Amino acid sequence: MAIFGKLELEKIIQVNDKTRLDARKSFVSVDEAAITLIEIEPVAGNGYIDVTSKQYLDWQYSADGDAVVSLRITTDGAPDTISGTLPVISELDDKLFSDDSELLPYEPQVLEWVRSGRNSFKDIHRASQDRILKYLDKNKFWDLNGDPLTKAAIIDLNEVNDWSKFMTLKLIFEGLSNATDDIFHEKSLRYRDLERTARDRAVLRVDTNGDGDNTDATDLEEFRVIDFRKE
Repeated sequence: MAIFGKLELEKIIQVNDKTRLDARKSFVSVDEAAITLIEIEPVAGNGYIDVTSKQYLDWQYSADGDAVVSLRITTDGAPDTISGTLPVISELDDKLFSDDSELLPYEPQVLEWVRSGRNSFKDIHRASQDRILKYLDKNKFWDLNGDPLTKAAIIDLNEVNDWSKFMTLKLIFEGLSNATDDIFHEKSLRYRDLERTARDRAVLRVDTNGDGDNTDATDLEEFRVIDFRKE
């Protein structure tokens, strides 16, 4: 007899952003009694919440830090408990290169397609941020130690903003598309072209020594200008 709790958490979440703590893939072995109670504790010590009917809990965190999330499942005996850690970061530390408000002039209804359990596309903006940094790494734009540039190295977010917002729109519609000839696929191709144009016109100033001091962007020992128009 066995209880197999499964707690699905996002990889990272921003303060005050909705997230889903999901236990719907939990199950018991065939020789175990039926589940009678499913509870989730979103923050250690705050108490469990009964989620038996939906088997998930939508939540948001008001402070940054690592949130310890616990799942407790009860059948006819002692409950089984598992826990996971959800990193919660501030908007400042997240340092996303674009946000939802910048998508609306291009797609006024885009927020209607936010996936269940969320109320923003911050996760997609974060995916765009990650892809941009990986693109810089792939093309050998590194810091003074030869290490990949981080988001903290981007001095002026305006310089990556168009690149990020069009990539985010592309990723959103790629996720919605289920055929090569549907409207979402057409939109994804349109925003892919705009993303590439924004990237190829980008001029980025980056902090190459990682000291976080951006007061003198003329110091060539600390800063590098990446001009994609010349690449």
